[in-house]
Amino acid sequence: MQYETSVSEKSTFHQLPVIIVVVLRPSPTLESVRSTLQSLQESMYQFRHIMGDSTQKHSDTIIKYGLAFSELDPRSKAAFSVLTITFELLEQQKESDQTVSDLIRQLKRVLRFADETLKEAVEDNTDILRKAIGRLYTLTMDVAEFSCDYVKRNRFKMLEKSVLATQEQEKINELACGLNEVVDDLDRVVNVETFKAIRATERVLLDRLKPVQCGYRLDRGCMEGTRVNLLDDIIEWTIRPQARGDTSKTLNCPNVYWLHGTPGIGKTAMAHSICARLHKEGRLGGTFFCRHDDLDLSDPTSVLPTLIFNLAETWGAYRKLIVDKLCKDPRLTRYSADERLLFRPLESLSSNPPHPLVLVVDALDECGDSPSRISILTSLIEASSRVNWLRIIITSRQDFDIESSFGRFEGRYIAKDLASDDNANDDIRSFARNKLLTVATRCGLPGDWPGNEKLDEIVDRSGGLFIFVETLSQLLEKELDPDQYLTRALSSQSGSPLERLYGLYTTAMRSQIDKNEEEFRSAMGTIIAVRQYQPLTDEAVAQLAGLPVNIVSALVNKLGSLLYRDAGTNGGIRVRHISVIDFLTGSNTPSDLRVNTDQANRDVAVGCLQVMTKELRFNICGIESSFMSNQDIADLQSRADQNMSAALQYSCVRWSDHLCHIPNTGDEEVITALKEFTKIPRLLYWMEALSVMGQVSNGYWLLEQVLVWLKSSELSVEQNIEDALRFIREYREPIMTSAPHTYISGLAFVPTSTYLWRHGKELFRNLLAVEKGRRESWLIQSSVLMGHTHTVCSVAYSPDGHRIVSGSCDNTIRIWDAETGTPIGGPLKGHTDRIRSVAYSKDGRRIASGSDDKTIRIWDAETGATVVGPLEGHSSVISCVAYSPDGRRIVSGSYDKTIRIWDAETGVAVKKPLKGHVDEISSVAYAPDGHRIVSGSRDQTISIWDAKTGATVVGPLKGHSYVISSVAYSPDGRRVVSGSYDKTIRIWDAKTGASVGEPIVGHTSPIYSVTYSPDGRQIVSGGYKIRFWDAETGIAVGKPLEGHVNQITSVAYAPDGRRIVSSSHDQTIRIWDAETGSAICGPLQEHNDILSSVKYPADDHTVISGSNDQAIQVQDPVRDLVTTSIVFRPDSTGWVRHPNGGLLFWVPDDYRNGLTCPAILTIPIAGRHRVVRLSPGEFSCGPSWTEIKKTDP
Repeated sequence: MQYETSVSEKSTFHQLPVIIVVVLRPSPTLESVRSTLQSLQESMYQFRHIMGDSTQKHSDTIIKYGLAFSELDPRSKAAFSVLTITFELLEQQKESDQTVSDLIRQLKRVLRFADETLKEAVEDNTDILRKAIGRLYTLTMDVAEFSCDYVKRNRFKMLEKSVLATQEQEKINELACGLNEVVDDLDRVVNVETFKAIRATERVLLDRLKPVQCGYRLDRGCMEGTRVNLLDDIIEWTIRPQARGDTSKTLNCPNVYWLHGTPGIGKTAMAHSICARLHKEGRLGGTFFCRHDDLDLSDPTSVLPTLIFNLAETWGAYRKLIVDKLCKDPRLTRYSADERLLFRPLESLSSNPPHPLVLVVDALDECGDSPSRISILTSLIEASSRVNWLRIIITSRQDFDIESSFGRFEGRYIAKDLASDDNANDDIRSFARNKLLTVATRCGLPGDWPGNEKLDEIVDRSGGLFIFVETLSQLLEKELDPDQYLTRALSSQSGSPLERLYGLYTTAMRSQIDKNEEEFRSAMGTIIAVRQYQPLTDEAVAQLAGLPVNIVSALVNKLGSLLYRDAGTNGGIRVRHISVIDFLTGSNTPSDLRVNTDQANRDVAVGCLQVMTKELRFNICGIESSFMSNQDIADLQSRADQNMSAALQYSCVRWSDHLCHIPNTGDEEVITALKEFTKIPRLLYWMEALSVMGQVSNGYWLLEQVLVWLKSSELSVEQNIEDALRFIREYREPIMTSAPHTYISGLAFVPTSTYLWRHGKELFRNLLAVEKGRRESWLIQSSVLMGHTHTVCSVAYSPDGHRIVSGSCDNTIRIWDAETGTPIGGPLKGHTDRIRSVAYSKDGRRIASGSDDKTIRIWDAETGATVVGPLEGHSSVISCVAYSPDGRRIVSGSYDKTIRIWDAETGVAVKKPLKGHVDEISSVAYAPDGHRIVSGSRDQTISIWDAKTGATVVGPLKGHSYVISSVAYSPDGRRVVSGSYDKTIRIWDAKTGASVGEPIVGHTSPIYSVTYSPDGRQIVSGGYKIRFWDAETGIAVGKPLEGHVNQITSVAYAPDGRRIVSSSHDQTIRIWDAETGSAICGPLQEHNDILSSVKYPADDHTVISGSNDQAIQVQDPVRDLVTTSIVFRPDSTGWVRHPNGGLLFWVPDDYRNGLTCPAILTIPIAGRHRVVRLSPGEFSCGPSWTEIKKTDP
């Protein structure tokens, strides 16, 4: 038969009822079209977004052929893969259907082309492509309709050859031509490569957010059949703001759902299941699964950027706004995640997604500290209130800080305690039955083991904690007699659910540790101490704990119910649940099991120091030539893994974290281990190891941390650490670039009085010699101040010029000695978000700071204590603060578009906010007489205000074509200078507002900071470089200053005008000599001095020689030929290179300044620059670089 039908008949067989179903063979074409249309229906329901109005036009066709497309939503967008369907034709098709088959095949080819063409483009360009898409959709439906009609008309024909009617043939031709035209249209409208390039650019910009990979996992969700009703309620809530059975305290429709409960109750499993359901239905906007034992997933600064990135990837319209903001403002980073990259783009969307999108944050209590959690929570709740389509789901313990934070948003969230789930008992029972069945199967017990009575007891003892059942089942699996163990375990359970869980842990641990309590506590202490940084393997834990590896392995194997080896971290040991750590470190834990975290960190610190002392060595990765940079060695990472144990790699980057976690009590073993490690050459070997690991920058923060820890003692080792810190700070470039140059370009230039040189010169030879001009001690010259861990946003000199204050995205303020560059005291902490602006008071006794946390603080410049504040009033980020000349007032500008004036003594706002700008305020400054205030804004205008009345007296001044980033008064108050993202500087008459002269042009990138010199004769500006300008003529003075490796956020003159301080996104502060370092007497260029000679075996028969003519010759003495002659000068980063591009050596900043400028040669050595002469002598480099090392002492 050639048509599809089925017949069913009730009957009996051996007196039992049966149903007999007969299915007749269908027509191949009918079946192909029917299944294809069903596939099209399913696809279109899933992607009911891009068909436009044409969907409605063809609803009759859809209904006619039984396809339920009534729910299609023409407003939304999605990838064009909706039409990537295949009309699968059976090859046994007879010639009677061949023409129709050819038409369908053509449609199949067109749809494939459309998918390839539009899959990257349609989501963001539906408006442009709507016509072409609509036409393609129409043709698809027309082909489907014609095919179905054709099949219907020929439905009952046999397989004999049939002839197409003329009308049918004409229709086929018409449809085929239409398909060809669609291909042409799409080809004209869409340039596939262009769209791919656009998406690649977008991805690069979005990567500035540095998102963390932390998606959901199907295997970690709830067991099938459990939590069904609660999951349904939550999923329904994501669609309808008010789900049934919610616990909202208001009749409004809250957009935030807080799922909380005690440890082990199943919050994370719920989160994974929720995400899986949302993803399947296309409503998952983003996820972040916090973990206490993962450095990235416990970092609070990663949460919002990751969610923003996820949401941008999910919703094209939001992505376009985010990308646009990132493109226009290079200063936006992951630390701008709340206001600029979350709230404003949400509010700016011109259209909504077709359905609500949901952000899920799991285990918020395992992320950061209390202030950072509160900040995340506040930002998410605020974001959900800005738009009606964004839902937030947060899971956590019911910790005080989280609960009290939610309390501030009464009525704006739904709270659900998992313990109150009506079906929890049934779910626990199902979960327990499933787990016990697994135990019974593996242990050869009856399928109904242990019986309903014991099952009821387990459910009752669990108290609703799934982790109790999970742990118990894993313990039972390892027992020879599970029945006896179960009876014993249940008989000892009493107290609260958490106490019963801890009782189970006690039973498990005591049954496995025998009498080796010390070994148990040592191994567990090490696992707990390292968990927040990196889970370590059995071998690494054993090394750091000082235990045989078989002891650690046996412990992990025996405690498999509590510990596991994570395949994702090469077998690193993790605890199965955070409640295990809570138990082991709790005050009520039995003494034989309790882990003292201070003692654990102390032991790991000693272990790290001993591992480094024992295993570090010269040229640890066997690098063959010093000409090669680290990035030129393709297998450097694998060499490091082969030559450096996991314990050594961990120790090199984490020893200070453990050391500084404990009190400095003069512990003899700790001090001895520290002294041994900091001896030369071991300290240099450690820096080499950091180089090959790509961890040099972390080495600086690590040493600074140790120095602070050492301040409370008087140990000789402090000088070793101080020298090492200065060494990394001054010579970071060569160390980071090439491990061999730790010695060749680092040790060769260290000052003669340092610990590194006094001991290093005895152990290393054939280094580049500094014949003249060698430093005796560390000095500051174009100094790089390093200490902040993120972007430095603002810097300012104290009125006496002796100190510098800096504010950073690391939420801290630091004060520095302006002469030596050393930090004074520790960081000033109090703000809970980035600090965008800092300013000294006129007397230098106070420091004002403005932060993204919307507050201003006033600090004691000597003690670092907060003396006034936080000052609250702004409703958004505070971008700028400034003191009045008399020190009695502070002015602040904010992203809330207002300016406020405060009493500097009391912190009280002295008048209402100054309003007038229509966009964020970026910069404010007082006039020298204190009577006026100038402000610059992202609205591209400048306004001048009466400081007493708050009235606008001049402006708005227009002229810039982009964001105004910085404004400043001239010292005499007659002029105002402004810098802009439009790459220009403008000077204005402060009285009339008239533009003075033409815009100053010269920067090739946005300008972020401008200011006048104290004498008013020059203007300095910072973009990616620092430039100087004549304040009267606007003519550039000299050449740009280079040194920072990222955009400059702030520049400021010292009060005497002799120095300039600058801060940058490269996390550093630099101090420049405003006279000799600027272009006033020659630009700050990086030249070399005259070399007298240099010899090294570049190969078997090559030498290099240099002379006073500043040229180097590469010679072949065998053939008596000069093969190459080059001019010998360091490049812009200080490197002197071999003719083939290899690295010869690196010249430090302060050596370059005194090398070649003829005027400088006349300056006495006691002056600001000194004559420097380098003499290579027996300089060993290239393939022979390892000859620099003598034997170890």
